[in-house]
Amino acid sequence: MSKTVFNGLIILTLLAVATAFMLGRGTPSTDASPSSLLLPQLEDQVNDVDWLRVSAGGETIATARRDGTAWVIDEAGAYLADWDELQGLLSGLASARVIEPKTRNPDYHGRLGVEDPARPGAAGVLVEFQPASGLPGVIVGRQAQGREGQYLRLVDSDQAMLVDREFDLPRTIRGWIESDVIDIADDEVVEVAITHSSDNVVVARKVSADDEDFVLQDVPAGMEPRTEWAVNSLAGGLSNLTAEEVRPADEMDWDGAVRYRVVTADGLLVEAQAVSLPADGDRDEGHWVRLEAGVYTTALDSASEEENAALTTGRAQEVNRRVRGWAYRIPKSTFETMTTAMDGLLEPAVVEQ
Repeated sequence: MSKTVFNGLIILTLLAVATAFMLGRGTPSTDASPSSLLLPQLEDQVNDVDWLRVSAGGETIATARRDGTAWVIDEAGAYLADWDELQGLLSGLASARVIEPKTRNPDYHGRLGVEDPARPGAAGVLVEFQPASGLPGVIVGRQAQGREGQYLRLVDSDQAMLVDREFDLPRTIRGWIESDVIDIADDEVVEVAITHSSDNVVVARKVSADDEDFVLQDVPAGMEPRTEWAVNSLAGGLSNLTAEEVRPADEMDWDGAVRYRVVTADGLLVEAQAVSLPADGDRDEGHWVRLEAGVYTTALDSASEEENAALTTGRAQEVNRRVRGWAYRIPKSTFETMTTAMDGLLEPAVVEQ
């Protein structure tokens, strides 16, 4: 190789290294300097923030606002927001410090996930605050590879920055609502009833609250339960129930709903009405329930004691405070538990010879 060619290769190599360095580092900016707060004005007013919007690809994901002492999500009919998610976002942005400025060149923003968030397919998530707050919107881009931190960009600046916090923001509304609906542990339950119609009812109950197994009632002659597990699993329909989506219950048609009811050892009664909606356009098939709680007046003796009865009444009121007026989209497997038919529990009885 000639000396001239060799020197040319060295020059090309140095140019390539310099280009890569400038993309990663960018031109230093007065917008932010290492160790400075990303949003110093947010640190001072984080407790006063009462509205924010999260969007991606030009589409709004969730609009959260303070309603009294709680946060709600407008796109979910003003249902409760996931406070842990919101708190993590706000505190993270308020405390985020710049590790180093990156590129100011919009042509390279896409590589860091901080390109225009209104562009279809954009990788970043845009977080906006109430205009009157004076807080700029923030584009949350990709997490850094091989090091801690994440790339962000303020919407009023071309300067991309690497900050010392990492964010994993939900890109669906499900991630922004309070998804925990109710939790009635199956070992609390002493009776389950599933009503498809007046002449099609499945009932399973325990003889004693201390029993582990349920006894299926009104089993037709010549038939028997397939397994104890199949009968016992009926009690788990309200155990750790979570919502995939929420909407006002009066927006839905509840005609023909299957009624799923559980009674606990302390006399708490919770009834769910369950319906399945067919796929419609862009909407997938959905399984929905609405809930209501009360007190089962003829429950086991422990619930007849005045103190226990008061506790059970308070528990029912708390359930109703959270769920009344709302419809919850639930997993298909949970819906199938709540709508189990007698035929699915039985098999021909084995006749001993």
